[in-house]
Amino acid sequence: MNIALNEPEPAGQVIIEVRGLRKWYPVSGRSKDPSRRGERRYLHAVDGVSFTLRRGEVLGLAGESGCGKSTTGMTVLQLHKPSGGEILFDGSDLAASPSAKSMKAFRRRAQIVFQNPYESLNPRFTVAQSVGEPISIHFREPAEARRARVVRAMERAGLAPVEAYLDRYPHQLSGGQLQRIAIARAISVEPEFLVADEPVSMLDVSIRAGILNLLKHFSREMKMAILYISHDLSTMRHICNRVAIMYLGRIAEIGSTDQVLDHPQHPYAKALMAAAPVMGGRRRQRIQLEGSVPNPIDPPSGCRFHTRCPMAFDRCRKEEPVLRAAAAGSEVACHLFD
Repeated sequence: MNIALNEPEPAGQVIIEVRGLRKWYPVSGRSKDPSRRGERRYLHAVDGVSFTLRRGEVLGLAGESGCGKSTTGMTVLQLHKPSGGEILFDGSDLAASPSAKSMKAFRRRAQIVFQNPYESLNPRFTVAQSVGEPISIHFREPAEARRARVVRAMERAGLAPVEAYLDRYPHQLSGGQLQRIAIARAISVEPEFLVADEPVSMLDVSIRAGILNLLKHFSREMKMAILYISHDLSTMRHICNRVAIMYLGRIAEIGSTDQVLDHPQHPYAKALMAAAPVMGGRRRQRIQLEGSVPNPIDPPSGCRFHTRCPMAFDRCRKEEPVLRAAAAGSEVACHLFD
């Protein structure tokens, strides 16, 4: 199986719709701002994120470290309780205090692959136990049927012959094999939605393509919706149908992969693309950003990016931009496109 170029956005049914998602973490101390003295302070990890994800689609979430990518994914999965907004899964609002029964049903339909397989797998469990644990939780079946599900999941994850892995422990496997085990565990319950949080960042370059091929295969053949989180833009070009660029807890630009990566519109997206390496000796014009990312505990007013943006003007400092159409296949949160 070879990595294929991204295809046009599939016309599958919307399975996840996120509206104005917020995740704020309380921090110690009170505000020292005279106008807000005594107020409780929060770290604004995710602050008004909205997007949709269709069956069979891969949406990439990119941005600098600390921009809120992973927090967005884990909050959508309800691993973190949202501070505000809506998370609609198949039309039902997950953020509206779901029952334990409905949450268990959601857990079967939505899974995650974490960045570090060395930490996400229990070192005391054999491969068969790790892959079989979610199956035993969600399916009341005879042992033979559960074992068949384990074998099928491992085969789909590219672990063959399966018998060579079932009784082995994590310390007996390589990083690439461990990540395939983690993927097998995630898909063992036949999920419809998968969050892949930096799934290849800790793996050797030589084995990354195999993991990316698996994710693309799941989206195409199993019609699985995938939220692919990464800071590596080159991998997004190969497997994502759409890409969203995040900055300081908000989406700055979202659109088709080709549009966002080849023709970015937002000043931050342009700077991010300009910093990405290119093959074949080609050169991009570098965009130098002044200063550093503001403190998410006390984010700037107006546009979050105005403190570093070379094109900022007075309105950017006062008024928060909203996502609006800027070019074919993309939406941008920037006053330059009002």
